[in-house]
Amino acid sequence: MPLKSEARIFGVKIDRLSWAELDEFCRKSLLEDSPKHIVTANGEILLKAYESNSYRDVLNGADLVIPESTNVSWVLALKGTPVRSVTSGADLVTRLARIASENNKSVFLLGGRDGVATKAGERLKELNSNLNIVGTSSVNPNDVAVTGQIKQSGADIVLVAYGAPKQEEWISNNKTELGAKILVGIGGTFDMLAGVTPRAPYLLRALRLEWLWRLLLQPTRIGRIWRAVVIFPMKALIK
Repeated sequence: MPLKSEARIFGVKIDRLSWAELDEFCRKSLLEDSPKHIVTANGEILLKAYESNSYRDVLNGADLVIPESTNVSWVLALKGTPVRSVTSGADLVTRLARIASENNKSVFLLGGRDGVATKAGERLKELNSNLNIVGTSSVNPNDVAVTGQIKQSGADIVLVAYGAPKQEEWISNNKTELGAKILVGIGGTFDMLAGVTPRAPYLLRALRLEWLWRLLLQPTRIGRIWRAVVIFPMKALIK
C-alpha cells in the first residue's frame, strides 16, 4: 500500500510526530502567547469522535492530535500512514514535566479523584526536583471557579484528567482564559503517577500490551477495552 501524506481516522486528523519533534513543539509552544491544545488519541477517544460530530470538531480544533495507543498505530499503519512514535499519556506527562523543569516553567494538575492530582504532582517532583507545581485541584469540570484559580497560578502547562470527552471539551472551552501555553488531556495518568493504578511492566509496554495489563488490574473495564481493542480497529479499517 502506498504511503499517504495525511493520516485520518473517522475524519480526525492524526499528527505523526517523532518524540524529538514533539519535544521541539512543546519547547517552542512554551515561548509563544497562544495556548496549544494537545490530544492523546486512543481507540476509545476516536470511537467517541466517530459517534459525535461535535466531539470530532473539538479534536480537529486541537493543535496536535497524537496517537496514544498501539491499536491506533496499527490502524494507521494498515491505512498506509504509519506513525513515528506511539505517545502514551504517561510518557508525555513525564517529558512535559522534564521540559518544564529545564525551562523554569510551571505546571497545574487538574482532575482525578480527591487527592490523586496532589500525589501525582509529588511524584513528578520526585522525578524533577526543580519542577514548579503551582497548583492541583480535583474539582469537577463544571466548577467555574477553577479557571480563575489556574489563571492566578500563572501555570504554563495544564494537565487535565477528566477522561474523554470531558477533558478535551473542557480544554477547548477554557484554554483562551487560562493564560497557559500547553494544555493536555491525560486521562488516567494521575492514577498511574500516584500509584493508584500501577503502570504495566516494561515488557508488556515493549510488546504494546498495556491494555492487557489494565484488563488484569480492572476486569470491570472489559467493555471499554473491547470497544477500544476490537470494535475500534474493525470500524476504523472499513471507514
